[in-house]
Formats: sequence, structure tokens, C-alpha cells
Amino acid sequence: MKKVLLTGLLLATQTASAISLKDYTPYKYEVFFTNPICKEYKYDEAVYSNDGSYLDAKPKNAYCKKSDFSLNVNRKSSPHYQLIKLIRDKDVNEMFLTFLSFSNAGVADELCSAIEDRNLKVTFIIDSKNLERDSGRKQLDKVAACRAKSLADGEVANIPVTMFRGNKGGLGYAHNKIILARYKSDAEKVKIVYASGNMSSGTILHHENWHFVTTNVNSHFAQAHYCVKDGMVKVTDRRTNFIKFIKDCRKKITAEAEEDITFYVVPTDGKEAMKRITKAMKASESVDGAAHRITHPEIWQGLIDVVKRGKKARFVVDDDIYWTGKRNVMTGSNNFSEFANVMKMVKGGVDIRYVESNQNHRLLHHNKYLIFNFKDGSGAVHAGAGNFTKAAFTKNFENYYFIQIPEVVEAFRKQYDYKFNKLSTSYEKMPKTYVNP
Repeated sequence: MKKVLLTGLLLATQTASAISLKDYTPYKYEVFFTNPICKEYKYDEAVYSNDGSYLDAKPKNAYCKKSDFSLNVNRKSSPHYQLIKLIRDKDVNEMFLTFLSFSNAGVADELCSAIEDRNLKVTFIIDSKNLERDSGRKQLDKVAACRAKSLADGEVANIPVTMFRGNKGGLGYAHNKIILARYKSDAEKVKIVYASGNMSSGTILHHENWHFVTTNVNSHFAQAHYCVKDGMVKVTDRRTNFIKFIKDCRKKITAEAEEDITFYVVPTDGKEAMKRITKAMKASESVDGAAHRITHPEIWQGLIDVVKRGKKARFVVDDDIYWTGKRNVMTGSNNFSEFANVMKMVKGGVDIRYVESNQNHRLLHHNKYLIFNFKDGSGAVHAGAGNFTKAAFTKNFENYYFIQIPEVVEAFRKQYDYKFNKLSTSYEKMPKTYVNP
């Protein structure tokens, strides 16, 4: 009895004083950028840039093909490798996953093996639009059919739970990208994975960022994620009911919210997340951003306003936006309004670059984040699942994070230098003609 009371007292003390995620045990925060290693693909014909330079090939490691998969799947710095490592961990006994799409056969096979070999408990939520597509359900159905091959005496088989959410009652896409993993040997340990990428080529050949956070389940950060899990499982009918559920659930969290990382849930917290972004922009000496979609006026106009104040702003987008405007034909998932917004940023002095990815293989620059650099040298990062669109801040299921953990900010700064200077292309050096190797 004394041991139980002492443990409870220590936990209460730890929770009451925690204003940083680092105050909890265990703690580990790792960021992995896909940064695919790809062959150089040379043009089969003469191609010239906008400034008249001769172009021999697409930018190496920016433009990839599906055949480059084998070069990247086993790299320890790859998010895919880290995901497989997590699933294979014999101490992990429960996983909750929610993504817009699920086409990654390697992840599906590993989940199935874990279910068969150690009775892993799996709950997977995916966007309801996949119900209409056999290809969208293929990997999910594979996991749903898996069963434990052997059970210990008294052990009950964990039947995989698969659910379809979103696109109902004022709710948009089920666009969250979250994994929650629990451990058999430590009931208080949880690993929270969140990302810009879907459970697809987004683990390897897209240009993405993935976050692996190990923390105590009693942290506010973890408890807020379990509110999202419960909400997505239990509340499926209306947007207003989901918002109420999340608010009510978070009121029950006794732990103090961490100051170095703030978790925003959409549709509940979209306005608050945007206010945090605009406030940080106004306080920044410079802002660096990257996105696949860019339609939200408070973001593109906010970057222009940064330049108007005499500060610096840089932004990287997928080259599909460039080609949509250049060819006057919608390219990939990007549309004419996004091209128009990018042109407004160019006119407003924002330094724009393009990642020449490979739409023909449905490989994208799919990042969405902002880096805020403040006068005192400190910084912050906005990252998460959602694109920079109005729907992503109002009606979709989304998860956003405002991160002020110094080493995470530095990781993003270092990555941005690589992305901007090595992976991306200025307008002057972009090809004049739409030609793929």
C-alpha cells in the first residue's frame, strides 16, 4: 500500500510541475526527414531553363522514381525504417494509427506479422473516401484479416479494428497522421508518431517530415492525443459533436499543458493554430516555409507582410504549382489559385523555390511547415498533418504542432538549408518545357 501511495505522490508531483515535455520520463524526440537518395535522371532531349541555361538532368535526389525505393527502404535515417523498427519491437503490444490513405504494403505486412506472431492490438482509422476505391482499401483489408497464430493460456485474440471516418456531418477529410504505440513492459510509456506524410510513399520517396516522440502517457501531450483517438473512434456523426467531445475530454486532463510544444486539433483548434502562426510571423526576423498546398490567405499574405516589414521570407513548393501556371493546365493536385498565390508571393518579395518531384510516379514535395526565427536567436516550428488550406484549419480532422524545443527547431533549420540550397530550384533555373526523363 505504501508503494502505491508513493508512486502516486511522485506522479502527482511530476505532473504538477511539468511545463516542458522533457520533464517527463521517459523522453525522446526524434525528427526524420525522408530526404530520398535517388539516381540522377538525365533528359533524353535538349532542355533549357528560363534563363537560357542548358539542363542536362533533373535535380538529383529531388526527382525520384519508384525504382529508387530499394535505395532507401533500409536507410536508418528513413522514416520507413523507423516505422518498421517500431512495429517489430516485441515490447509494443498496442498500436493506434490514423491516416488519410494507406497503400504501404511493407507496413501492412509488418503489422500483419506482429498480429500473427505476438497478438499485437491494432486499431486503424482511414478516410471514408477509401471505401469507394478497392486500391484504397487493399492494405487496410489485408491487416483486418490477420489473426494471432498462437495464444498463451487465457490470452484473448486481438481482432484488428479498422474504421472509416470523415466526409460526414460537416467534417472534411480524415486527414490526421498519428500513431500511438504502447509498451508491455512499461504501462506509462507511449510513443507518439506524427507526420506530414501518409502511410504510402510518404514514408520513403515523398519529401516529408516524421516525428517520433517517446513520452509518459500521463503528460498533457499524450493525454490530448488519446482524446483525439477516442473522439475519432466514438464521434462520427457531426463536426460540432466532435468539437465538444475534444473540449470536454481535455478538461479532464489534470496535467499542465507543456510550454515547449502545443498540440492543436482541427476542427476544434483551427483558429487558435492560425493565430499562433500569425503572431509568430509578426515577431520573426525571418520565416522559412515549405508546403504542398498553399491557398490559405493568412499564410501567403502573412509571408508577404513579413517582407513588407523589412524582414526575410523564403518558401518552397512542389513544381506542380509552377507547371500548372506555365502550361495553363492543372498539374497533379495543385490548381490555378495556388499558382496565383505563389505569384503574389514572388511579387511581394518572398524568395520562392520549387522542388522538381515526379508527378508521373505520384511522388511529391509533401511537406507543410513554417520555421520562425526570432531576434534573440531562438525559434519555433509549425508542423503537422494539414496543408495550408482553409479546410485544413476549419473542417478536416487534422493535427498541428507549435514546437519550441531548441534541438527540434535546429533540425528543421538544418533541413531547410539543405532543401532550399540543394533540393529546390529557382524560377530562373526551372525548365522552360515540360519534359520528364
